[in-house]
Amino acid sequence: TQTTKKKNMGGEDEEQMMERLNTEGKAKEVENPAVVKKKIFGAYEYTPQMTLKNMSIAGCAALFFLAFVGSPLFLVSDNYASSFFLSAAPDLANNFADLDSPFDEAHLPIFWHIPKSYGSSLRAYYSCMGLVEAGDASELSGHGETEDLYVWERICNGDCNVNALYINVDTSGKEGIMRAQRLGLAQSGLADLATTMHLGFATNMFTPEYKGRIFTLLRHPVEQQVSFFYERQIVEWEQKGGVERPKLADFDVKSWFEERRKHDNGGYVVSLLLDKDRHEPITEADMALAKRFMKEKFLIGLSKRMPASFERFDKYFGWFDNEKRGECLKTFGQLKAKGENDPKKIEVGSELWNYIAESYKYDVELFNYAEELWEDQATTSWFWK
Repeated sequence: TQTTKKKNMGGEDEEQMMERLNTEGKAKEVENPAVVKKKIFGAYEYTPQMTLKNMSIAGCAALFFLAFVGSPLFLVSDNYASSFFLSAAPDLANNFADLDSPFDEAHLPIFWHIPKSYGSSLRAYYSCMGLVEAGDASELSGHGETEDLYVWERICNGDCNVNALYINVDTSGKEGIMRAQRLGLAQSGLADLATTMHLGFATNMFTPEYKGRIFTLLRHPVEQQVSFFYERQIVEWEQKGGVERPKLADFDVKSWFEERRKHDNGGYVVSLLLDKDRHEPITEADMALAKRFMKEKFLIGLSKRMPASFERFDKYFGWFDNEKRGECLKTFGQLKAKGENDPKKIEVGSELWNYIAESYKYDVELFNYAEELWEDQATTSWFWK
C-alpha cells in the first residue's frame, strides 16, 4: 500500500501551510508580462499565455517566420524541407533550450524516457535524491484530476523502490501534457524535472520564455526492442485498457519482428522524437531534423555507461552536490547489471541481430550518431566550464 501526503516545496502539508500563511499574511503574487501565477496553499493558479490557437492569422504567420529564420534548424531546410519540419521546427527550436545556452531558472529539465532503456532506474535515482518529478506518478496515485498544481509525496511501504516527490500532472501521455500546459507546469517552478516518452509533442508544455532542457538515456535499438518484446510476451494484459494479448505467447522473437516489419517504419525512437506516426515512412528530411535536434538540444546518456551518464547529468543540471547522491548512485546507478531480466539476449552480429537492426535501421542510425555526440560532449569546453 502506498500512502500520499500533499506537501509544498518546504515540506509542509496543507494544514501546516495554512497555519503559517495565516500568520504571515497573503501569499505573494508573481507577475510578468505574459504570465500571472498565484501561490495559494501550495497550489498554482495559471493564466495561460498567448498561444497559436488564440492568435490572429497574421500573428501566427509572423511568429512562424521569425522562429523559422532565427532557428539553427533553419540550416537543415535548404536541402531537407518537409512538411513536418516546416510546421514543427519553430517549436522545437524555440521551446527547448540549446545545450550550450546559459542556464535560466525558468528552464525545466525534461527527461526523454524511451521504454526499456533503463529510464525507470534513472527516475528512481532522482527520486532517491529528493527531486520533484512530473511524470506518471500522479496517474498511478489518482491525483491527476485537480485544477491546480501540488507537490505530493509517495511513501513506499515495501511495494516500491523509493519514496518520491511528484507533481499532480501526468506528462507521460499526450493528454497529460496538454493538462500540464493548461495548468502552467513550466511556469510554476514546482518541478525539478519532467519525464515523457512523447518528446516531440511535449513542446506544447513549454514556451520561448519557459523552455525545456532535454536529457536522455539511450540503449542500442536491438537490445531495446528485444527487451520490449519479452516484456510484452510475459505481461498478459495491457496496463491501460485491459486489452488481452494472448497471441504473443505463441510468437518466438524472430516471428515477432518479421510481423512487426510489415507495419512499422523502421524508426520507433525517431517517430517518438518527431511526434510522427510509426506507420508513416521515415524520410531523409526526418533523419536530418532528428540529428540536428539532438545535436543542438540533447544532453546524451548511454545505458551501457550509466554511472558516467548520471555524473554528466548531475554536473550539467547542478545536482552533483546533492547530499544523497553517493548513496542513491550505489542503489540505483548500477541496476543495469543486476536488473537485466530479458530471458535471453541476442548475440551481437548474429543473423537475428542483423535482421532486427535492419528492421529498425533509422533508430540504429540515430543511436550511432548519439554515440558520437556522447564522445563529443565529454570534451566540449562549454560543458566543463
